[in-house]
Amino acid sequence: MNVANVVFALGVLALAPVGQALAQEELGPLATVLDQQLLKGWKGGSQDGWFVLLNETEAGSEQTLMVDPGPPPSQGRTTTVNVSLSSTNPEAAIGILTRNDTSGDLCLMEITANATANLFCLIDGKKESIASVANSAKMDGSDIIEMFEIPGAARFLVNGTQIGDAHFPSALGSEVGIMAYERGTFGLADFSIVDEKPEPASGSGLPPKGGASGGGTATPAPLPPKGGGTTATSPAPQSGGSNDTRTKMATIMGPLADAIMDAPDKEGWQLAFEGNWFVLVNEEKASGELYITAPVNPLSSGERVTTMSVGILPPQGKTAADVAKSAIGVLLENYTTSTSCVGEITGAGDGVAMCFSADGKAQEIGRLNGAALGDGKDVIELIERPGSAEFRLNGKSLARIENHLALGGEIGFLAYERGEFYLGDFTVSSGTSSTAPVASSTSGGPASSGTAGPLPKFGNDDTRLIGVYLGLTNGIFMHEFGHALIGELQVPSTGPEEDAVDIFSALRVVEPTMYPSGDASIDAIGREVAIYSALPWYYGGLISEKRGTTTPWQDEHTGDLKRFRNVFCVIYGGNPSLYAPIAKDVGMEERTLGRCEEEFTRQNRAWRTILAPHTRVGAWHPEGLLPVDAPGANIEVVFEPSKSRVGEFLVAAFSDGLKGFAEDLSKTYALPRDLKVIYKDCGELNAWYSPREGTITMCYDLIEELAVMISDIEMGTTNGEDTGNTSQSSSAAPASAQTASLGGGTTSTNTEFNGMDESVDLGVPPTNVLFPAPYRGPTPTLSTKAEVVTTSGLAQLIGDGKAFILVDTSGRPQTLPGAISVVDAGKDGSLTDSFQTMVNNWLTEETKNDKSVPVVFFGTGLQDRSAYNASLRAGNLGWKALWYRGGAEAWEANGLPFAKQE
Repeated sequence: MNVANVVFALGVLALAPVGQALAQEELGPLATVLDQQLLKGWKGGSQDGWFVLLNETEAGSEQTLMVDPGPPPSQGRTTTVNVSLSSTNPEAAIGILTRNDTSGDLCLMEITANATANLFCLIDGKKESIASVANSAKMDGSDIIEMFEIPGAARFLVNGTQIGDAHFPSALGSEVGIMAYERGTFGLADFSIVDEKPEPASGSGLPPKGGASGGGTATPAPLPPKGGGTTATSPAPQSGGSNDTRTKMATIMGPLADAIMDAPDKEGWQLAFEGNWFVLVNEEKASGELYITAPVNPLSSGERVTTMSVGILPPQGKTAADVAKSAIGVLLENYTTSTSCVGEITGAGDGVAMCFSADGKAQEIGRLNGAALGDGKDVIELIERPGSAEFRLNGKSLARIENHLALGGEIGFLAYERGEFYLGDFTVSSGTSSTAPVASSTSGGPASSGTAGPLPKFGNDDTRLIGVYLGLTNGIFMHEFGHALIGELQVPSTGPEEDAVDIFSALRVVEPTMYPSGDASIDAIGREVAIYSALPWYYGGLISEKRGTTTPWQDEHTGDLKRFRNVFCVIYGGNPSLYAPIAKDVGMEERTLGRCEEEFTRQNRAWRTILAPHTRVGAWHPEGLLPVDAPGANIEVVFEPSKSRVGEFLVAAFSDGLKGFAEDLSKTYALPRDLKVIYKDCGELNAWYSPREGTITMCYDLIEELAVMISDIEMGTTNGEDTGNTSQSSSAAPASAQTASLGGGTTSTNTEFNGMDESVDLGVPPTNVLFPAPYRGPTPTLSTKAEVVTTSGLAQLIGDGKAFILVDTSGRPQTLPGAISVVDAGKDGSLTDSFQTMVNNWLTEETKNDKSVPVVFFGTGLQDRSAYNASLRAGNLGWKALWYRGGAEAWEANGLPFAKQE
């Protein structure tokens, strides 16, 4: 067809509605509904091989012609139509429509009068835009729109170029047809709905490797038929195998080929080739997993990059919803420590990174929702450096691990749950990743030669080694970052600025120890990091006393021993039981320690309150007054090459972790301008914040000096030198890199009492952090350690007649009948302070040491955080804690009686 055949304005104005017989050639199955579905103001008729829809008067009107062919078969279904349009309105459009007549959800692939291709869905009345590509239509009568469906998903193309995929099962699997929009003349031809022919082999629906060709006219296989497309073999042999099979496996899976071919059969799993893909098929075995790894040499320097292309499709007869939890990814496994980590994509389209401890417990360490492309172009990378590794999905960082027990092991893949899993281009190289250039003077890489000086190794004790270097680095950096916050945000100092930022640093380094991860190695490192952020002042003070030197009285810095006392006092106050042995070793008096917990609470409260107007609200900062998406500047971290071995080691072992640490700070605080952190050889023992330049300078020289001092005192070395092995063994990630899991309680259904909306979301996330005094402010909808109950739920609990304890933290003169008033039950501080022990002792007495007895905490209402704190304290101790979020206000709103406080 050419443009001469589509001169609609010259001949179609007199078109009248026609019967289906005349339109059968152009409309195919749509001709059967033409008489019933043509709207008022629209005319239709055949002309020169086209079926023409004409709308001259009805602005904003939509004309649809729909049929219900039923759900697509598992091998797929293709809908095709040739379209053209003529309109003076650039928003006029025509395209393929799929709609679910039950849910009302729909997806539309249209071209507009200005030649733009738009793909969007309407789900629950909300528009979900998927793609908009300008100049996709030729507008000469040759435009072809295609939709390829499989159960639960659809791919759309215009003129052979993929526009996008829709993964909305609620809009798919029912009606299919066309829609024309606005005033204009619309042409349709060759409308067809064709089921793809099933092939004998099970397998993929992914396109040939590389996907569509970015704008050419050739039509790629858009989620080709299951088992169709390129030649699929029978399942690849798991043992032995022909030379041809091994060669093909080696081409696709590189260094993993032999391990795959020699692995024993896995029940429920089939292996096959399809084009340039190696395919794993698990049709029935729920929660099944298949993983294969191969050993690699230990990495002592440089960088190693593992890359794999991946994809997931539902197995035969299943839909996309059935594989939402399925996953495929790159696996790092250490059989010596029985630990592993994996970076993967899921069937739901998310990128996820997980680590597994020796006891099998899983911890999610990173997630990128919706980051998977799902079109055969997804690439997962594992970038390893000595002591660290990073998982990336399509060039975006998914998660980093530092000195984790899984490092130094084998590398391979992991497929989980049911589905058809596609693997390809598996490579392991010593080159650089596609998105991270080799470190240099501008990108932050370590010097590869010419380094000198000592490198204290602390007897190759991983916990102490990591603790010393990260403790020194984090302690110094957080001190300078405290200066930067005061300077950039113009907030008041809580005392002489040098002392104030010392306290800020101490608060930050002790925080991870107050929320243990449950991994003994990680928690031990967190303890060491906090200790070694403070100990240099103690050691320095002892050396100064021995030499008879003191800090000049006009120096802005406090003397070293006093500085240690102030910093360590806050650290001790945040976790007294953990740091009691250190306090005893350095000879801190009981009367001093008795004040340290209160000092921690006051200082923590002060800093959080001062910074709250500049803090984004989050699980670790519930006091934040800014929304989570508040705008703010970034923090860039640059590592210059170092001539010292300590500097080189810091970059090689901790650069990614330190960058991630800075990135987290930029997400927490809304900074007015970008900051740059520069690690460099300074030629002096120093670190500083420059308000003029907006930079923080961290000197390798200072970190080396302090590391050598600690080594000489604790290890008996001379100038930091010993004869130990300089290799860095794997351990666990520093505690500062970990985040506690937020469990999230359930909320009782309120069916009897509706005097107040107790479930209203006030924009505060659940948190494991105690809210600071004065405890007034919006509360979360859930608690991380307690079940949330409504008035209805509490009334039901009372009506059951079983034993429970009701605790009022509000301090109001009237309370709920039977409640015990304990105003300070929700005292701030930390979940590891001595008050926590008092709470535990009191609950033990009240419940007669029966942890099955429910303990319900309530305060004034939704703006009272004291009861949340109390339930958090009790739940963290293992008591059956409940939080009546609505509190006294909800009780009163429902007309229920009060009693006087006794």
